[in-house]
Amino acid sequence: MSFARTVKEELVTIPVGFEEQLAEFSAFLNLNTEFHIENKLKMFDFKTNNPTVAKRFLQLVRTLYQAKTSLITQKQNKLKQRQTIIVRIESKVEDIVNEHGYFENPVESQELITQSPETKKAYLRAAFLSGGSVNHPKTAEYHLEIFARNSDQIVFMQQLMNSFDLNAKITKRRNGYIVYLKDAEGISDLIQIMGAQNSVFKFEDIRIKRDFNNSINRIMNCEIANEKKIFIAANEQLEDIEVIEKFIPEHHIDEKIKKVMKLRKDNPEVSLRELTDIYEETYGETISKSGLNHRLVKIKQMAEQIREGRK
Repeated sequence: MSFARTVKEELVTIPVGFEEQLAEFSAFLNLNTEFHIENKLKMFDFKTNNPTVAKRFLQLVRTLYQAKTSLITQKQNKLKQRQTIIVRIESKVEDIVNEHGYFENPVESQELITQSPETKKAYLRAAFLSGGSVNHPKTAEYHLEIFARNSDQIVFMQQLMNSFDLNAKITKRRNGYIVYLKDAEGISDLIQIMGAQNSVFKFEDIRIKRDFNNSINRIMNCEIANEKKIFIAANEQLEDIEVIEKFIPEHHIDEKIKKVMKLRKDNPEVSLRELTDIYEETYGETISKSGLNHRLVKIKQMAEQIREGRK
């Protein structure tokens, strides 16, 4: 089961009072329901691929309006697509149209219905059930979105989400618009706002584990990269030492430089920091990391002068 479906399965189990039911119904009506006339009979069709969402809508219709309903299923042409479930409202249609300003100013009606934080949460819950999706937290990209065909509806949803400081954004889609969140904290907050507490725990648990594993991988990659740099630098220093020893007599080389050359030859794989500690243990002299590096630079310059002179 996808994570989005897991969230929706939990959302439909949340008990709500009358005002929240009205807010949920308003979202379902304006985002995922079509009005049409068939044989002179006015009706609404609510369409979904999720049986539990269809059941939630059906419960709201029967509780709020005691309307006559029927269930219709349609097979999808696309391969592996679930069949569409249609909840058809066949009575009380005029009452619903008038109460929700369906043909006049539905957004104004929705604003009146969603005055309290609880009704705002209820509207967002039903909006997500209608046209929402969220990526699984184990994926590389965090993303939650809710779709609407109408620009006024998408702006209204953005305002509701941002009333909870979620910083939701809007973008155009081929058949409409989406309001979306891209940051993990915002997505987690919205899931909690909608009431899916168990899904929040699951989201955070997976996210923390994933982020922890990513941090470990970054540290390991960094360590590997550092070890590679140390290995390359040490090999270059050994090559420089070989050139110096081949062409410069030992008694012409400064004692401080000879000490470092011997130390590097005896310890070809250690870092500069470790080489500093070994230097102090071997020679009983204190030397800084920059001081040792200065001598290694001097060795490099000596080797380059020899190579230049032999060209």
